[in-house]
Amino acid sequence: MPIASILIPVYNRENLIGRTLKSALAQTVTDIEIVVVDNQSTDRTFDVVAAMAEHDKRIRLFRNDTNLGPVRNWIQCAAHASAAYSKILFSDDLIAPTFLERTLPHLISPQCGLVYTPAMVGHADWTGAVHYRAFLNDTKFARDHFIRMATNMEHFTPVSPGAALFRTVDLRKHILTELPGTEGYDFAATGAGVDWLIYTLTALNYEHVAYVDAPLTYFHAHAGSISINNENNLVPMGYAMAKQWLRLTLKGL
Repeated sequence: MPIASILIPVYNRENLIGRTLKSALAQTVTDIEIVVVDNQSTDRTFDVVAAMAEHDKRIRLFRNDTNLGPVRNWIQCAAHASAAYSKILFSDDLIAPTFLERTLPHLISPQCGLVYTPAMVGHADWTGAVHYRAFLNDTKFARDHFIRMATNMEHFTPVSPGAALFRTVDLRKHILTELPGTEGYDFAATGAGVDWLIYTLTALNYEHVAYVDAPLTYFHAHAGSISINNENNLVPMGYAMAKQWLRLTLKGL
């Protein structure tokens, strides 16, 4: 049984998936599995991954029968994970070799809900601006503080689950495709808002959240990214609706 699963949902990334997989395989923690779920790509993505899996059996490759959309493919990835801890790695992004080495020790504590790092965002690998740098040292902070800051302060915490390590059971529970009481917005189509809720809903069930002060993730900003493309301004709308939904939910609790 591997100690951690790196989950890579992918669709039509034949030119990017190789570098993403290499960054996962380069982890200094080697007792891992890399779960790749191809969402019925129409290019050579599946073949590229299959060829790499032939050389490293830690890669487990699956293909959906139909294209499920991005968020439901995240769910498929979590369903295939066999480790207790999971990290989502989007197919156009990268992680540093020490990501698991630096984050796993924090999450082993049963009081810790999740551990996240700042992310470097740019157009060329490992160059660009660092986002979500909350403190100057590794630290942990109480659940209520994290929820307040995440809900009321822009850019204090990440929104993409690609910057964090979670327990697999929490990913399976908190990747949502719809929010009760909200209508007229397809959260499953973009992931905007429900990705941020993975952090906050998970944090609600633990005493604290951990932070590692090093940009151990790289988010690739390019035209093919849902966040960068932001068709019809759906991305900020999704986050606004998710935050409002959480405020109302917490008020009810």
